[in-house]
Amino acid sequence: MSASAAPPPDTFASAARRADAAAAGATPDAGLQPCVDLLKVGPAFATRLGPGLQARGLLPRAFDDVEAWLAALRERAPQALIAPAAAVPAVAEVLEKLALSDPRMASVLLVAYGAAEQRLNAMLGGADWYLDALLDPQLGSQLAGWIREQDTAPFRVLLIDDDAEGRLYCSSILKRVGMQVEAFEDAEQAIARVPEFKPDLVLVDLYMPGMDGLTVTSRLRAGESSPLLPIVFLSGEERPAARFNALRLGADDFLTKPIRPRPLIAAVRSRIKRARSFNRTLGVAQADTGPRLRRGDFLAELERRLRAPESGWRVLLALRVDQAAALRERLGLSGTHALERALATRIRSVMDAGDRYSLWEEFGFGVLLERPDVAAVRTVLAALLAAANSQAFEINGESIRLSLSIGTALSPRDARDASTERWIASAFSAVSVASQFGGNRTEGVLSRDPGALPPERVLVIHHALKDLARGGSPRFEFQPLLRLRGDRGSYALAAKLRDLRAPLQGYPRNEYLALAREQQALASLDRMTLFHAFEAIAEQRQHGRASCVLVPLDLASVDVRQLAWFEAELRRRPELSSDLRIELDAAAILDAAHVSQLQRLQATGIGLGASSLSPSLDLLDRLRDQPVQLLRLPYALINQASPEQLALKIAAWQAMGRELLVDGVEAVAAVGALWNLGVDFLQGDALAAASPRLDFESPEGEEAQ
Repeated sequence: MSASAAPPPDTFASAARRADAAAAGATPDAGLQPCVDLLKVGPAFATRLGPGLQARGLLPRAFDDVEAWLAALRERAPQALIAPAAAVPAVAEVLEKLALSDPRMASVLLVAYGAAEQRLNAMLGGADWYLDALLDPQLGSQLAGWIREQDTAPFRVLLIDDDAEGRLYCSSILKRVGMQVEAFEDAEQAIARVPEFKPDLVLVDLYMPGMDGLTVTSRLRAGESSPLLPIVFLSGEERPAARFNALRLGADDFLTKPIRPRPLIAAVRSRIKRARSFNRTLGVAQADTGPRLRRGDFLAELERRLRAPESGWRVLLALRVDQAAALRERLGLSGTHALERALATRIRSVMDAGDRYSLWEEFGFGVLLERPDVAAVRTVLAALLAAANSQAFEINGESIRLSLSIGTALSPRDARDASTERWIASAFSAVSVASQFGGNRTEGVLSRDPGALPPERVLVIHHALKDLARGGSPRFEFQPLLRLRGDRGSYALAAKLRDLRAPLQGYPRNEYLALAREQQALASLDRMTLFHAFEAIAEQRQHGRASCVLVPLDLASVDVRQLAWFEAELRRRPELSSDLRIELDAAAILDAAHVSQLQRLQATGIGLGASSLSPSLDLLDRLRDQPVQLLRLPYALINQASPEQLALKIAAWQAMGRELLVDGVEAVAAVGALWNLGVDFLQGDALAAASPRLDFESPEGEEAQ
């Protein structure tokens, strides 16, 4: 709403002259519904604010006429008053004058609204909060929440002055506007009273016999209960050096005697309001029993939950605004704070009573959830993403669209990892992955499977894939297959992403498969692997050796270009086709969506093998009608199966002229039993180590006797 709609200043000036009369007939408003007065805000703005205020138990009262507003004050004092920015100084003066005869007016929160450039003058004029997001549909709820969070208890002032007349003068003025004042001549008695009285502010004379004001300040600042307590000096001292020393030792303000009533009230009130707001943010004034916690309390809650029994899914979320860097420059400090508060309101809207959250870094929140199952956790994650990006935020007159990156971390169950530091580090690693993947998404482990990749591993694999996209190359390793039947050497070719921290290891295919497929990098990686296999086979042939190489290929990533390249390569070097075998995922082979790719691969004459991420003996039956010559199964599955059932299935498989490879064999003693079952190939580090070259001799015992 434009500030030009504000009433002329003299309207409020005349109201100020009649303020005492309006308050004289005020009646107690105990038991009435708390209300918020909307003064000269216009019907459109009032309609927008009304539902949000009412939903939080606040009654909106709209007034276009100042006289009607003053008359309404006789019935009840509002918790807050919303007025145009240009009218704030005059409205603040009205409230101050009313407070002299009606202490209820001293605690009315003054909220201004208008354009961003009017903020400074409105705040200097006495506003407690400023609205510039007038189009935000959540504005009424946000405002109601802020009002409800305010401490409206009477201001408590501890006065220390050895001058009896001065004590009486200041006490009378402050008490007239509803403040609770305890006055002391003796500084020691006053300091002893602090823990019980819990003052909002200490008003102390600078020069006193015995203990002066500077000593009082030092004592209070050293105490555990009052390091943030506002301390204001009263003195006739005018020397700049004395003022400087007072502020240096921890004083917050310096008022010169004699001081008139209005400046005294304004100085004390503004200091207390600011201190209460600050203490509420830090959680010092009172414990926060709602979902929002200050960072220190949030970390303490994490520690407590970590030690408590867990019946469902306890998850720590790290939320980060994707646009943070740009917004920080654009909005400035006040705009950043306003946007964080608005986002916090939306975060809170999807939380349950037992959930907790905290602003733990700029544009970054920590959220602690407990849900009965993982599906409920995923529902919350989707709701959080939607809460951020479903509707724009209106900040400083600007419409801002946000998205979140969310990292998830399950509470550590292993006693060795059971620390809040480890828990938080996992959540931060996960949110970094989500951010680097483009944001507006969640990342992290939501599985109790011990084989699930931790976020840290996902992050480094992501970087390795980026390095590959910039022209890097994978590590290629050939591992000999122990052939139990036949006489030709066979090898499995593995492409590993490079790990600069462990150059001889790298990341295997089972770890990077899903990430590479998601980033559409798998087709390129498979092409490099196939080309390396062609080159290695060709080199072998030049030395008069013939070896069969098994190469993994992602059928779901095989497109027309990939097939055309592969077919052209085989036409260029047809003699190599007999030495190459391609290994495909069994689920993709059985998927009707990939029939055309499978048929074109089959047409090249290349032998096809199959493996599975969820292996089972049923694959021996399900793949009977597919053009597959080789099936890979893990030794753990073979070892657990019934020998009789296993022997029958393998015999039926081999009766069709097909072969079986068992991998993960880590004990030489298992070779005999597997040979008796009719297995054709074995693979395992204990049987033969991998090498970067296809130029070493076959392992001993390659051919079973």
